[in-house]
Amino acid sequence: MAPLRQLCRPHLSVLRLTVVAVLLAVVAATGAIGLSAPSAHADSIKARIAAANKQLAALDAKAEAATERYNAARIRLSADQQKAESAQRRLDAAQRHLVTLQRSVSAFAVAAYQGQTMNAALGVSADSPQTYLDKLATLQAVANSQSQALAGLAAAQREEEQARATAGAALTEQRAATKQMQDDRATVLAAAHEERAILHRLQVRQAAIVAAAKARAERIAAQQAAAALAARQAAAAAAARNLATQSTNSTPIVSGSGGASVAVQWAYREIGKPYQWGAAGPDSFDCSGLTQYVWAKAGVYLDHYTGSQWNEGAHVSRDQLQPGDLVFFGSDLHHVGLYVGNGNMIEAPYTGANVRVSSAFRSDYAGAVRPGV
Repeated sequence: MAPLRQLCRPHLSVLRLTVVAVLLAVVAATGAIGLSAPSAHADSIKARIAAANKQLAALDAKAEAATERYNAARIRLSADQQKAESAQRRLDAAQRHLVTLQRSVSAFAVAAYQGQTMNAALGVSADSPQTYLDKLATLQAVANSQSQALAGLAAAQREEEQARATAGAALTEQRAATKQMQDDRATVLAAAHEERAILHRLQVRQAAIVAAAKARAERIAAQQAAAALAARQAAAAAAARNLATQSTNSTPIVSGSGGASVAVQWAYREIGKPYQWGAAGPDSFDCSGLTQYVWAKAGVYLDHYTGSQWNEGAHVSRDQLQPGDLVFFGSDLHHVGLYVGNGNMIEAPYTGANVRVSSAFRSDYAGAVRPGV
């Protein structure tokens, strides 16, 4: 009943070899379908996705740099626009001042031309000669000052015109540079958009390949499960035929264990089911769980413990063994199987193995019990 694998392993029976051969044939057949092609295709798509991601990262970096260059160009354009507007305002003010001075000089010249008296033109009264001369001197000073202002204003106007021309040229150049930065940015963004579209198509394709591979794996698993079931059914049928042959040539079962044939038949049906510690069917078993289960089908109820089963029937010698007897192993009675004749037993061996037909006469054979007696 021990859950650990026994040190002395029984030889595999012909039935077990048949099951293994069938399963190997199924695996070989499914492998021949061609698992490598989808895998290679998936690897190719994965590599292309990695390349697209790398290219997209580079384009994103370029787009960011182009955007910042465009932003800088817009700032410079705004500054140049302000300079050009400031130069235009200064020029307009200078022109307005020049016009005012020109009008003042023109009014004086017109008055002189029309023959107005100097007194009226100058706005002086008939005072003393000295006063008159003082006013003439003042008028001359005003005229000279006005002349100097006109000359200075004309020079300022020329400078403002030059500044406006320079600012205008800079503004035109900056507008062209800004337009170029905007175009460069649009080009890079368009390339990044196209790369994203390519990446999306690759990801969709990869998802389709993964889904197809998953569906294919599920189909293969279903085929293998069906093949395993068929192998178990074939093994059970062969075992039943073998049991019928053995029953014809063997000594009849004593009346005290009349349910033995039922227990044996049920044991053959469980071949191929997995070992599980503490399990007593119907889908998995440990050693005493299997013998308890099959004898229960014959109406004989045993404890789920090898030590108890050793005392739940009549002890029989090795040369008196009949199909249905319980055979025990180890000085501590740690394992039990169901004898089926011809030196064989059906057992649930250990974790990782399935219910199977094995040799009943191992080196650690401890004795036998006939339940129901």
